[in-house]
Amino acid sequence: MPSLSFVTVDVFTTERFAGNPLAVVNVPKGHVLTTEQMQRMAKEFNLSETVILHEGVTGDDGVPEWSVRIFLTDAEVPFAGHPTIGTACYALGTLAKNAGKGRLLCKAGPIDVDYEDGRAKASIPHNVHLHRDAQFNTAQLYGLQPALGDAGAPKAIDIVSPVNGMSFICAELPSLEALAAIEMSAKPKPQLDEGWDTGFVGSYFYVVLKHESGGMELRTRMIEGSFEDPATGSAACALSAFLAMKQRARTMSFTITQGVEMGRKSDIGVHVTLKESLDAVEKVELIGSAVKVMEGSIEYE
Repeated sequence: MPSLSFVTVDVFTTERFAGNPLAVVNVPKGHVLTTEQMQRMAKEFNLSETVILHEGVTGDDGVPEWSVRIFLTDAEVPFAGHPTIGTACYALGTLAKNAGKGRLLCKAGPIDVDYEDGRAKASIPHNVHLHRDAQFNTAQLYGLQPALGDAGAPKAIDIVSPVNGMSFICAELPSLEALAAIEMSAKPKPQLDEGWDTGFVGSYFYVVLKHESGGMELRTRMIEGSFEDPATGSAACALSAFLAMKQRARTMSFTITQGVEMGRKSDIGVHVTLKESLDAVEKVELIGSAVKVMEGSIEYE
């Protein structure tokens, strides 16, 4: 029976058993897997995401690059944040023996990565969209999160997509006490803008802890029905881009802490550069570390 090697890493942390777990399955050159086989592996790992990592090659510019496919337990996605950072740290740190630069080729597009001292900075594919026609009001939010009625009304509710096919209801809460009151809920079903009403929708709750010129410090939680995510890089990128445009700041850096309430503290960095018009995103960089936890082999048919 054929088998492939794998590792698991905890992402957006330097401590094992914190951050967001990720499985990475290594596929050697010339080895062919069907999409169904990849999906079954992801379902077996039963983590929020599993990456199928094809053996690296050297790009035309001399930079090592790897083809990656990213799977939830029940579907493939074109891009996700913590799989990008976890895979980048493993590929550059372990497979390429601490190479300073690399590239991941995912369905959303190429992702250029800088790597230093165990920390990856990835230039993220983006098509940031603030939903204008769609509305999600306080009454609807209370319907999902009734405990918020006693914890304080949200300061703002916005719907933001980092790419088409992935959207987040971003609700700014007044305090960490309100953030702690968040519970698992029914899945939100907002009517999104025309042409964007597809794919994953999650609820992303945040509290602004500090706001200085050029930067913000945030605490967050991401809920999608009965699932809570310890670290959501795609949501962090979407919210950071939205807040940078709201502040009309050409460059802003964000320090985001997630997963505290789950006992899996995650430290996420995002750097946003806007275009000169200040109403569109030029570049989004996602920053974080990862640590290996397990390794082994997976057999399959």
